[in-house]
Amino acid sequence: MPRPLTPGDLIHGYAFGAFGRDSYDCRRIEAVGPDWIVTRDDTGATEFVSNRRSLELCQQARDEPCKAVNYGDSPCPFTAPSQGAPR
Repeated sequence: MPRPLTPGDLIHGYAFGAFGRDSYDCRRIEAVGPDWIVTRDDTGATEFVSNRRSLELCQQARDEPCKAVNYGDSPCPFTAPSQGAPR
């Protein structure tokens, strides 16, 4: 059984479609409720997720490495070495 989502967890990239088919940004979980989460990307935009399937996809994606480097994109804004410690 995967561990519960917690504030501070990182969800990298597409997240198996949990945030929609055109969403590829890395996010940090800001708040967690019994059946919802709120995330924030590096621009400050927030996203609310509340259905069970999307939450399960977020749990699955949380433990995946950031794939941005594999696709030649910019490194994850939350883990880029030039920015020091993750935010």
